[in-house]
Amino acid sequence: MVSLLLRHSVCWLLLSLPALFAARAEQDYRMEAHRTYEKVEIDGYFNEPDWQLVQPVGDFMQVEPNPGEPSTQETEVRVLYDDKHLYFGFTCFDTDISKLVANEMRRDARNLHENDNVFLILDTYNDRRSGFAFRFNALSGIQDTAITNSGDSFNRDWDVVVECRSRIEQDRWLCEIAIPFSQLRFKKSDQMSWGINLARKLSRNEEESTWVPVPSSYGGRAKYRTENLGRLFGLENISPSRNLELLPYILPGLSRIDGNVEMERKIGLDLKYGVTSNLTTDLTINTDFAQVEADEEQVNLTRFSLFFPEKRPFFLEGAGLFDVGIPRSSYRRPPPLLLFYSRRIGIEDGNAIPILAGGKITGKSGPYGVGLLNAQTLKFDETAERSLEDNDEALVVPATNFSIMRLTRDISSGSNIGLIAINKQNGESANRTGGLDFAYRPNDKTQVRGMWAMTADPASPDEPEQQTGQAWYLGSGWRGDLFQIDGSVADISQNFNPEVGFVRQKGIRRLTGEIDFTPWVRKFGIRRVWMGPEVDLILNQDNQLATRNLSFGGRIELTKGGWSGFQVQNATEVLADPFEIREGVIIPEGQYNFTDFRAMIDMPESRMISGGIGGNLGQFYSGSRYGTGIDVNIKTDGHFILESQYQFNRIDLPAGTFNASIISSRIVYSVTTTLFAKLFAQWNSESNVSSYNCLLNWIYRPGSDFYLVFNQTVIPKDDNTRSLESTLLTKFTYWWSR
Repeated sequence: MVSLLLRHSVCWLLLSLPALFAARAEQDYRMEAHRTYEKVEIDGYFNEPDWQLVQPVGDFMQVEPNPGEPSTQETEVRVLYDDKHLYFGFTCFDTDISKLVANEMRRDARNLHENDNVFLILDTYNDRRSGFAFRFNALSGIQDTAITNSGDSFNRDWDVVVECRSRIEQDRWLCEIAIPFSQLRFKKSDQMSWGINLARKLSRNEEESTWVPVPSSYGGRAKYRTENLGRLFGLENISPSRNLELLPYILPGLSRIDGNVEMERKIGLDLKYGVTSNLTTDLTINTDFAQVEADEEQVNLTRFSLFFPEKRPFFLEGAGLFDVGIPRSSYRRPPPLLLFYSRRIGIEDGNAIPILAGGKITGKSGPYGVGLLNAQTLKFDETAERSLEDNDEALVVPATNFSIMRLTRDISSGSNIGLIAINKQNGESANRTGGLDFAYRPNDKTQVRGMWAMTADPASPDEPEQQTGQAWYLGSGWRGDLFQIDGSVADISQNFNPEVGFVRQKGIRRLTGEIDFTPWVRKFGIRRVWMGPEVDLILNQDNQLATRNLSFGGRIELTKGGWSGFQVQNATEVLADPFEIREGVIIPEGQYNFTDFRAMIDMPESRMISGGIGGNLGQFYSGSRYGTGIDVNIKTDGHFILESQYQFNRIDLPAGTFNASIISSRIVYSVTTTLFAKLFAQWNSESNVSSYNCLLNWIYRPGSDFYLVFNQTVIPKDDNTRSLESTLLTKFTYWWSR
């Protein structure tokens, strides 16, 4: 019966391929870039005469709240270029400038999208699959994002050198932007044509509008869709840069562990070189990530590993190309499977493993996407790093080499096939992964994705026979204005072991389905409603039930911003082995059925004081669980930001009762858009570890930074004393390009 259900599910997914859906006719949206021979000063004034000679584009149309209607405020955009830069000039008219929302100034501020802002996306390969997105606000705040998979995947930690200056006037605000051609990758052509779209957000009305209309079914993510772009033409005699970029650094500092002070000295180099017009080489030597913020603490009440996002700059360039696996159902949930998870390189059990060197080639060659990555780590011995308790086992990691090869082929508009090969090798063992994948997008409403992969662990003295495992996935989704439907089926064998990847659960067969009713209400202060059921069925390899989740949830988006939501979930869990959820608290093997309820309210983040509160209550295995989460954010005039979070969970089981709590706070003060200080502090009740991260960042010239970093971790010991680990570092980088 179960096998029949799986076969029917696969058939349904295949039949959803869309000969059934007609593609929407396109209107020709074109804008011309005009060459300038005068120096353009990025000051927000548009004083150069050439700005006035350019015919602007405008007539933006709403995506939200009233799709298809003209924007309530006029916007004009002009484009200039010279041999080295592409310039954009936004004029954002506003009949009530006193209601302008601008309270984020820091580079890459994560809530910049809640401010009044302008947005542009460039598809420089003109393949409707990938692009570069930029967002700017009235305080000259900048946010950049790399886009892949036709807008389904974002890399918000991607950074390039870009300049912006904004200025506020009585009836408008202006934004002047310079993007170096050296930061973009494109193919030289006599008739240069790039994909482009432009957007603006009017925060007080929660209004999103775009130059090229986009499908409203994608909501706030609609403007990222690379299928819905106009054309930027007029770029002549522009050659793709093969320039050499060097980013050397020096890092002096001090570390103190339990009273023992050591001097730290480190130098290194990052290098970028354009091998061809579309292929870029990145090299890193004696790699350092001192300025990268610590991972945010998470509460884990499951049997599976936590997932943390990549933040290290070297691994973020071109990261979307290596993204192969089973996609996550939402950004708040971990991916079920990634064949390549870059945090397996240089990180082990929370320890930083030294990276001697790394190299990477990414880009496109005709219809092919190419990605090659190699990294070599040094041997790590924890006993040499810090003192250990008598009952602690020292972590020893041998020197290891990692190699990844990725190749994709565009086969039609928005669709592609690909393969990936991964090798991990050291003097003790080896692990290899290979996979094939495809994405089929016949129109902007439908997509089908699939993947097959295999891993191999060669024979060794400890394991005389080679171990192999397989995994496959097939999923489909459809988005309309009133309904959204998603479904998938997957199989991951018990021996599937991608050591350079991430697998949440092995030895399973999984069937998922979700239907959402998504009407636009536009009455009673309600903008839109999302509501519907979700099914997640997990079987073991013998087709016996392992997990079944049945849930029904809803989300109400309000006209003035903010939202509220709820979810009722019934779960069945079959434990084949006892589950030690906390030390000394063991849930026996057996079958458990439990139901819980959760609700959330979130205020608009554009306000000076914002935040949210949520709670959950219900059964948990053979006991009960209740908890709450509170977020408080305070933003003044763009200079000062306070973000605080508190999570509390109370678990009551026959084997014992415990609390699981997290407290964190982030304080940021921005002197200018290029100088800010940040304090990030957090505490996790499970480990009882407190950590503090202080950072001063000065961008003294585009692409070049000075960092002052102070990190401290307080770790409790068994004898009721504390271990104190502190590090004080300075890091100086200089970006050189020719």
